[in-house]
Amino acid sequence: MLTSKRHQVYIDAMIPSYLAAPLSRDPKIAEWQRITREFWQDSRFEFILSDYVLGEIALGNKAKAASRLNVVAGLTTVIVEDFDRAFAQQLVAQAALPQKAFTDAVHIAVCAIHDISYLATWNFAHIANPRTKPKIERACLNAGYSPPRIDTPQAIMEALS
Repeated sequence: MLTSKRHQVYIDAMIPSYLAAPLSRDPKIAEWQRITREFWQDSRFEFILSDYVLGEIALGNKAKAASRLNVVAGLTTVIVEDFDRAFAQQLVAQAALPQKAFTDAVHIAVCAIHDISYLATWNFAHIANPRTKPKIERACLNAGYSPPRIDTPQAIMEALS
């Protein structure tokens, strides 16, 4: 019997935030929430996060943070090590991302170092930005890593359909 391997997808903090939040009144955000929920139910994916993501989603209102943490309970969690942070700093040093986006650089570094094929996000400011993506890819390749495909949940689902 053939078994198909699930695609590993690293999720940033926006994914559990959209999953746990009540439906937004903003039509664009509500649509992203709908797509994120569909993505979450897709059995083709194995979702992975890091302790950095756990730290991000634990901030703020205690009840909302608990809801976000509950959404990701049981997922594989990568513990960010010094070498992950060092590569994240290289991404910043090579101007792939600004210093203020260091946590975003850590997400990318974790994916590259741990060979996680996809990084799902709705963060267009730094991660899924068309201007930064080529710089991120170049920095990963220069360091000897395969760059993750950085995209929205919708684009990842469409790419694998």
